[in-house]
Amino acid sequence: MANRVTAQRSRPRKRPQPAVYNGIPSTFEERNKDFLCPICFNMIEEAHMTKCGHSFCYECICKALEIMNRCPKCNYVVEKTDQIFPNVLLNELILKEKQKQQDKRVKLEIVNGPCRSELQEFLAQEGDSLELHDINFMLDVLVQKKKQIEADCKEAQHQLLKEFLQEVRTHKQQQLDKLQNEIQVIDDDAKRVEEMLAIHTLKHGKSTMSIENLLSLNGFDAAAAPPVSEDKAADRAEDGFNTSKGVINGASNYWLNSTMAARRTRVAQHYDDLEQCYFSTRLKHFKVSDKSEAADGLDEFTDSLSKFTRYSSIRPLATLCYASDIYNGSSIVSSIEFDRDCDFFAIAGVTKKIKVFEYGTVIRDVVDMHYPVVEMLCNSKISCVCWSSYHKSTMASSDYEGTVTVWDAFSGTSVKSFQEHEKRCWSVDFNRQDPQLLASGSDDAKVKLWATNMEHSVTSLEAKANVCCVKFNPSSRFHLAFGSADHCVHYYDLRNTKQPLCVFKGHRKAVSYAKFVNSEEIVSASTDSQLKLWNVNQVNCLRTFRGHSNEKNFVGLSSDGDYIACGSENNSLYLYYKGLSKHLLTFKFDTVRSVLEKEKKEEDANEFVSAVCWRGHSNVMVAANSQGTIKVLELV
Repeated sequence: MANRVTAQRSRPRKRPQPAVYNGIPSTFEERNKDFLCPICFNMIEEAHMTKCGHSFCYECICKALEIMNRCPKCNYVVEKTDQIFPNVLLNELILKEKQKQQDKRVKLEIVNGPCRSELQEFLAQEGDSLELHDINFMLDVLVQKKKQIEADCKEAQHQLLKEFLQEVRTHKQQQLDKLQNEIQVIDDDAKRVEEMLAIHTLKHGKSTMSIENLLSLNGFDAAAAPPVSEDKAADRAEDGFNTSKGVINGASNYWLNSTMAARRTRVAQHYDDLEQCYFSTRLKHFKVSDKSEAADGLDEFTDSLSKFTRYSSIRPLATLCYASDIYNGSSIVSSIEFDRDCDFFAIAGVTKKIKVFEYGTVIRDVVDMHYPVVEMLCNSKISCVCWSSYHKSTMASSDYEGTVTVWDAFSGTSVKSFQEHEKRCWSVDFNRQDPQLLASGSDDAKVKLWATNMEHSVTSLEAKANVCCVKFNPSSRFHLAFGSADHCVHYYDLRNTKQPLCVFKGHRKAVSYAKFVNSEEIVSASTDSQLKLWNVNQVNCLRTFRGHSNEKNFVGLSSDGDYIACGSENNSLYLYYKGLSKHLLTFKFDTVRSVLEKEKKEEDANEFVSAVCWRGHSNVMVAANSQGTIKVLELV
């Protein structure tokens, strides 16, 4: 017994093991003991669990089992690595813990500032062992380094300033060169104008700006003109109660209304646009060596200036009514078109009627009670009418049921109907070069070509969206443009319908109208309250016209080659000159109420100008609004 006690006392005592975490820096601050691997004492990576319930890093437990097939924690027998399993829950908890620690470090960095540099670390560790000469040496090095860095910063600033000044000078030099070129062009043009004025003074004497001299400038000698009787003056043209176009009186009124003072006022109002138009016209001829071509540039702008200042107002010649009766509140006129010789004009709209009026009779009538020469009744609301440029009596119409009808306008009978469109047909147009060919556009996203001597359509163009308008090139049999709800104008050669020649993009909403100003220029209207001018040989827009309001309705569009007229949703007609982006003139329609709408206030009115058409080779146009009021208007 004593020997046993002695043996127990002589047995060496086990030294108590220090805490596992004492040797691990920042253990209690940054690590959770529940997530430590008992083998490597680091945060567990890919936690795997044995049958006995202990978790380890996957790599650690695999290496441990290769040495001894027992659990390192409790010595439980683990024969194979197949008997360890992923601890999914612990892995998720470890990931969350790592994220918390990361967030904590970020917050500490924000509070304590960025990590210390190597120099700071060196000073913190070796600062106590540094001698005075070492510190002085370091100070000298740091002072030199500071001066070098400050000098480099100043050099970089001066270099940047130098580059900026060079760029400014280059830009200003370019502006100066441009201004010098422009001044040279202006001086050359002013010299040419002075020479022309001197030649005119030698030939005709100094102008006193009287009516007689102004008339003589335009080749009219009032003194030499024979006296004209009242009867003969009335027979000379379309002079009637509503117009004054006599030889002497008409010319006098024209010049009285277009005095130099009035023209100067209009020039001042549109000075910026005119300046831009002048330089865009002249500078393209500036580098031309041929003096005749350079002179053409000045003549071109002179012509534009003359046309811009030619008219000062719009006056009504006659008023017609499209409404069937005073109780009809819906009398929108959707289309107005003149015939081949501009002797008759047709008016069509939602009353399902096409009314044909004789222009001469309308403007000569003393009282505004006008009756149509012929009236044609359709089965549906009419969206568009178009006269043939070859057969004077032939007219085509399109309606809301998708039907295209060819009429004999003078007999008022339907000649042929085409009914292949599946939805509402918005537009129809005759080809001016081929009198048998016509085109139509519809909400079924198709443009169909028809021949008056065939029962069915000739061909069809597939569009991506609703087709709102279609128009042939006036000087070509094969070229056609149409506007669509995809915000674009598409220009096609009918000899190759697989793809368009050009797609004009720029509008922000559906294109409601596309009209040819001439054989090379197209003007388009959209519900984005803009008109755009395009050249068929260019992709970019030539000019954008703004001023009118158009967001949801068809407001009409027409051009005579120089001027562009369109309607507006404030019940006004707007007139533009194609060389300037701002409108020249406006004409306001009076608000007309039906019997059932008399009690409505003026501000509640939502009338709009719905159609307009120029009378060919004249300063007269016909416009109508959504109340069925039609005005024959003259530019004066």
